[in-house]
Amino acid sequence: MTDAKLPLIHKAPVEGLTIHVARAGLSIGDAATLDRLPDGRIGVFAQIRAPILGLIPRQRKALLGHLGPLAEEIVSPSLAHGDALRVRIIDLTPEHLANGYPPEVYISVWGDPRHLSPVLEAAGLLPRPLPDDPPKPAIRRLQVS
Repeated sequence: MTDAKLPLIHKAPVEGLTIHVARAGLSIGDAATLDRLPDGRIGVFAQIRAPILGLIPRQRKALLGHLGPLAEEIVSPSLAHGDALRVRIIDLTPEHLANGYPPEVYISVWGDPRHLSPVLEAAGLLPRPLPDDPPKPAIRRLQVS
């Protein structure tokens, strides 16, 4: 039995891009994976186009960049528990369309939200639990004379 995946991160930028976005052959909807880097950050990996000698087509898994601190904090508990995550590239801007700005790649992460409770509690985003028996208002009786 598999659990339904819910969005953990709707849209997060990939920081510190290590590839040339236009030449990598990435497109919206491509699958990506998350894994810890040696420096402790969470890296974003995907299959990119890397031809041999510029002629023979070849695909290889490459590091795109890393997640920012907030996205890393959200995803870390799921990675630590070994949860299966669905990571997709949802938006990208290659170098030739960036108009002088740096290129961009955005991902979304879907998974099991049960490990998010400590993160949401720390941020104060969990709703307060409702009391079991709310106090009943006092009823005043009017005397008729």
